[in-house]
Amino acid sequence: MVLLLADPVAGTMRTYETRHYRIESDLEPAVVRDYAKRLDAMYEEYSRRLADFTTPSGQKFNVYLFQKRSDYIRFTGNRVPNSAGIFIPAQRALAGFEEGQGRTGLRQTLQHEAFHQFAWEVISPNLPIWLDEGLAQIFEEGVWTGNQFILGQVPPRRITELREDIRQGRMIPFRKFMSMSREDFQSRMKDPRTGRAQYNQAWAMTHFLIFAAGNDGAPRYRSRLLACLRDIHNGQSPDEAFVANFSDNIEGFEARFSEWASQLTPTPMAVYSDRMSKLAELLRIFYEEGKRFDSIQALRDHLSRGRYHLTEQRDGQTLTYEENALTYLSDLSNTPWPTEVLRLQKRRGPLPDIVLSPPGQSQIRVRFYEVDRQILYDLAFEMR
Repeated sequence: MVLLLADPVAGTMRTYETRHYRIESDLEPAVVRDYAKRLDAMYEEYSRRLADFTTPSGQKFNVYLFQKRSDYIRFTGNRVPNSAGIFIPAQRALAGFEEGQGRTGLRQTLQHEAFHQFAWEVISPNLPIWLDEGLAQIFEEGVWTGNQFILGQVPPRRITELREDIRQGRMIPFRKFMSMSREDFQSRMKDPRTGRAQYNQAWAMTHFLIFAAGNDGAPRYRSRLLACLRDIHNGQSPDEAFVANFSDNIEGFEARFSEWASQLTPTPMAVYSDRMSKLAELLRIFYEEGKRFDSIQALRDHLSRGRYHLTEQRDGQTLTYEENALTYLSDLSNTPWPTEVLRLQKRRGPLPDIVLSPPGQSQIRVRFYEVDRQILYDLAFEMR
């Protein structure tokens, strides 16, 4: 249960207490309560997944959530340029902001940064940066269904970026990458493309160690990774702990990883999430152009009369997605979803909800809302 402690005064930070966190925020109370519920659930997921480590009793972590990026930068001193959130060990606090990334983006940021906070306090402040960031991204990509987290998601964009980084030679040799200091890692964040590449490499390496399966279908390296974390927790250096549990054959690790990466495919839930986000962006653009749709079929008919492709601004360039926009209204085999599976649902707000109920999967809902006259959207998974 979330308890609002301070009187809500417009334009000031309010204080909220949860089971595991003390939150200060200038966001709307209802929105903060949603973040608070997610944070508590994420903390308990960390504790469950890392049950070998003792969690502090009665101790609450500090969280600062801002509406404006400028307030976040002022608070953090812009420690890590181009960041959406940060954990600050000296203050035992994490911070993030909504502006520009929306509620869905901030939720993922919190799942990421809250792991850093948990790992620092519970596992060790001496985790190597590649593993610390890799584990944080595993939790960042986790799907919250309202009562549980589902980990192991592989978004299409990560595979696309990973293979492009391999093709362009942006992957850092594993032995060098695994010995990189926190300062070197963070200094490379000044270049957005380089920063994305090294973060994605950390995610991919860690995902491999947790989820790569052996011939029996069971995780092949997960128990060794947990043993490695225990040894670091007990005082071994990260290098010694890795060698003790995996060996010093880093080049062999890199070779096995490369074989695995070449066969990696996106998970269905991540594909649906990606398509729903793009569909939401498409409807937002149409809305701003004065086009309204009262059903998915009406949207499909409109898209069928042209060849629509979404674009994205990245690193000063305009990138165009190859897939036809009709793909976003289709299943994994690109068969159009029937109306009972993908639909628009009217509600208060600038646009109707988009609701996807894929067979055997959690339902995905997109809600649109306005901030400073700008149309934004929020994506959530729901149990059925």
